[in-house]
Amino acid sequence: MQEILVIRFSSIGDIVLCTPVFRLLKKKFPDAKITFVTKDKFRGILEGNNYIDRILAWDNIQDRKELSESSFDAIVDLHSNLRSFMVKLRFWNVPRTSLNKENLYKFLFTLTKWKRFDVSSIVDRYVETLKVWNIFNDNGGLDFEGQESEVGLEEIGKYVAIVLGGTYTTKRIPQNKLEELFAEMQKTKFVLIGGKEELELGNLLVEKYKGRVISKCGQLNINESAGVLKRSELVIAGDTGMAHIAAALGKPLALIWGNTDRGYGMSPVPKPGVELKHFEVEGLGCRPCSKLGFAACPKQHFKCMEAQKMGEVMQFAEKYL
Repeated sequence: MQEILVIRFSSIGDIVLCTPVFRLLKKKFPDAKITFVTKDKFRGILEGNNYIDRILAWDNIQDRKELSESSFDAIVDLHSNLRSFMVKLRFWNVPRTSLNKENLYKFLFTLTKWKRFDVSSIVDRYVETLKVWNIFNDNGGLDFEGQESEVGLEEIGKYVAIVLGGTYTTKRIPQNKLEELFAEMQKTKFVLIGGKEELELGNLLVEKYKGRVISKCGQLNINESAGVLKRSELVIAGDTGMAHIAAALGKPLALIWGNTDRGYGMSPVPKPGVELKHFEVEGLGCRPCSKLGFAACPKQHFKCMEAQKMGEVMQFAEKYL
């Protein structure tokens, strides 16, 4: 095996969750050249990954030309959609293996809420694509090699990193729940990360909790945000891509679930011996309401977040402070 193509277009969390595939392929075929194809806006996520030899962007004209001029001995499709089919069509005679997305079970789980329709971990399903080469999961967790962040955190000492961002509102930790946490942990410093969408909230919290809260929202790229997580004592996040990066960095993680559920198989995979604590509101007949999320709670009560017990999150966090 000399040339292997791996396909996964998006998004942050899904791409980080597929990192065991690169590690396992490289261990099995140490001399193989592994090419990863993704979207241009996500190519930076795995640029430091030592198991990947080349990263190409499908939506970059020059990269697509380079891809078309390449040859491969095998294709591993970790996306299984129309776009990945188009990539494989260019190499129609190359052996390939593809992800089982289990979309029917996800649909039934959302519709019925029955745990019998839980799907297996996405990491296990990614790795299952490699069984044709007798490759199995080494349970080594996720990989991420982000750069160190030089953003003025060197002098503040111990802190808890909180991820404010998230593609969907129903996955984000609400402001009032954050303020409950700040009230419980009055001697703790917090560093907030998020995108430009969280800039206003970050500034508001900084003003309200002067000296205890620092906001880096809207200031950092993904790798720099990862540097903030890496320096922290632990991370508190919703079901977002940065939660997966925290797990890949080997940080203790308090994962606060909103409208989504572990039953979709998308939970972060911690490093061996590192604690991942799930916080979920049990017994809600409306949860999960979507495997993705919404701009607002469809029931308008948002109990999956509003009923979270932040005192329990504090108890978990204090073990690491």
